[in-house]
Amino acid sequence: MTNTSADQLVQWSRDHILPSGMPLGPFAKNGPPKAAITAEAHRISMTDVNGNTNIAGSSSAVNVNLGYSNPELAQAAYDQLIKMGNGGFTPGGGSSASIEYAHALAQVTPDHINRFMFVHSGSEGNDSAYKIARYYWTMQGKPNKYKIISRKMAYHGLTIGSMYATDGDAFRKNYGPELPGYVQIPAVHCYHCPFNKTYPGCNFECAESLADAIEKEDADTVAAFVAEPIYGVAGTLIPPAEYLPKIRAICDQYDVLYIDDEVMTGFGRTGKYFATEHWDVKADLLIMSKGMTGAQLPLAGVGIADNIFDGMSGKQAFVHFHSTGGHPACCAVGIKVLEIMKRDNLVHNSAVLGERLLNGINQMTDHPHIADAHGLGLFAGFEIIKDKDTATSYDPALAIPRKFTEATSKRGLGVRASVSTGRIQVAPPLVSTADDIDKIVEIMQAALADMQLD
Repeated sequence: MTNTSADQLVQWSRDHILPSGMPLGPFAKNGPPKAAITAEAHRISMTDVNGNTNIAGSSSAVNVNLGYSNPELAQAAYDQLIKMGNGGFTPGGGSSASIEYAHALAQVTPDHINRFMFVHSGSEGNDSAYKIARYYWTMQGKPNKYKIISRKMAYHGLTIGSMYATDGDAFRKNYGPELPGYVQIPAVHCYHCPFNKTYPGCNFECAESLADAIEKEDADTVAAFVAEPIYGVAGTLIPPAEYLPKIRAICDQYDVLYIDDEVMTGFGRTGKYFATEHWDVKADLLIMSKGMTGAQLPLAGVGIADNIFDGMSGKQAFVHFHSTGGHPACCAVGIKVLEIMKRDNLVHNSAVLGERLLNGINQMTDHPHIADAHGLGLFAGFEIIKDKDTATSYDPALAIPRKFTEATSKRGLGVRASVSTGRIQVAPPLVSTADDIDKIVEIMQAALADMQLD
């Protein structure tokens, strides 16, 4: 857009931006590092204002599925904007683009999910799903079913509602009293089992803890359980195959809705359109976002199971809307994303290249400090561990994962670190090639050697 100098951008950022995730005092004094300001991005690479280019090994926030600056998506947005930039707001109506997108979306979501509400982000999608769940139970004559159960290590967003389903004091402190009606159960993490059990010789205490929590809270007060099918922000942690089917059964047993948060895992990321397809688990509400537009424009949605919509239907209105929810340009891009994914067979590409990526990471586990490799499709992760024999993690204060990402960045690769779990997440765009995957693995291996952890 402009040729503003790097120094000027740092100054303007320092003077005008409220940053997220960093101390405000130092930022107000120094501004961001130049390496944190992106100047341009193409296909699977990003270039900062210093001119340094890195492979986007985690697709920014695991959302740039179809590559950066995709010209087909840009054209779809342009064509829609010059046709109709905003369709206005009419209760019960919508733009032709949003209706066409809803129809196209119903062709790829699970068979029982055919109705959608569009918002702007995964956080809003979570907030909206919780609201839908509570409304459903009110329409069923059970207005006291309002509580939302989530899990430790979960991430469901940072709006004032969704952040209480998210785990971690860093996300929730300093914002006043906690909202009532949120409950958390232990994580599913076999390598560091919170119950000190060993899979498969356990009794799935992680899943059974949901039943325990529902009984403790009283099933007549619990609206829904929400979970990422695969932990995302925690660093790509895949549950045992039996876990989600057991969760679904427990929800059915206690008459609790199951909300599937596929913000990060949806739209081919795991080698299936949606991750729950790996375990044939059907959700009552499906939250989606990142991959909907390949992160080219802000769009999110909640898919509603047919029986849930039927249970909501009556003479009362469900009052929930946004001035730009389901924006025509965003929906036009969403339609084009679905066309490209089908044409280029990108879900299959994710599955095939995901095996290649996981094989490369598994080779890295020969290193004494690399363990617990997980991967489905182009959604992989591993832990940098202090002691494999005892599964002893590094002290989070040492920030070892962040030091690993600094080492990869010096060699031209950006990947995500979770300091709290000690894990590295690797999730390149779905348009990556075999050569791209090999290069990513090669850089990670070299960066590991650079760290000299032994």
